[in-house]
Amino acid sequence: MESIAVYNLKGGVGKTTTIVNLAYLASHAKHSTILWDWDPQAASTWYLNPEHTKHHSKSIKLLNKGVPVGELEMRTPYPRLSLIPADISLRKADTELNLFKNPRRLMSSLVTPLSENTRYLFHDCPPSLSPSVEYIVASADIVLVPIIPSPMSIRAIEQVVAFFDGKKYQPKQLTGFFNQVDMRRAIHKDTIANPKTMPIPMLKTYIPYDSNAEKMSENRMPLMAYSTKGRAYNAYNNLWREVKKHLKKQQT
Repeated sequence: MESIAVYNLKGGVGKTTTIVNLAYLASHAKHSTILWDWDPQAASTWYLNPEHTKHHSKSIKLLNKGVPVGELEMRTPYPRLSLIPADISLRKADTELNLFKNPRRLMSSLVTPLSENTRYLFHDCPPSLSPSVEYIVASADIVLVPIIPSPMSIRAIEQVVAFFDGKKYQPKQLTGFFNQVDMRRAIHKDTIANPKTMPIPMLKTYIPYDSNAEKMSENRMPLMAYSTKGRAYNAYNNLWREVKKHLKKQQT
């Protein structure tokens, strides 16, 4: 099993749309895929599970009640794509993790049962600097960071790098990519033209602004489930191919 976390300290950078689309692409290629939503805002859950409100306040039971992950895992409308839903109860995740002597071992014990029948595990991380984020990110094979090419977004990445600097548990691979790119804007063009100035390594693929992709929230489904054309459609496919290449390199 290979695990991918999508994370950014800053909200509004396309974290949810990224993880929903990549998880869909993985499952659409006939791979058993799970999206684990750790964000109390539960945006990924909202996209993939139309009945998500029925599971309100159950997610935290993974930590404080020892409920097996399998009891919360649910199907989505898409073949081979399952969801471990989030809800507002996950705002207590850090408090619950602090009660354990070895929180990282706990996290590992939650993930291990999934590995036998799952090819890809996607973690949707909350936008925070917290112990729970530290443990989730450290467990992933690669951490993808969507970045809007703007000073505020780049500053948030600098804060993330500073947060993990010197931590006991480090990300194996922290990799960014530019998102919501509008090449009509000079600052976007200039930033993309100089990827080596970024605080973290950047993927070559960037996701352009695309009005068709904005309809995801209206349709409550991955972009590829309702459209097979457009700039964002092609870009997400290219992004997933590039991510898979990085995962393959780790195995060699």
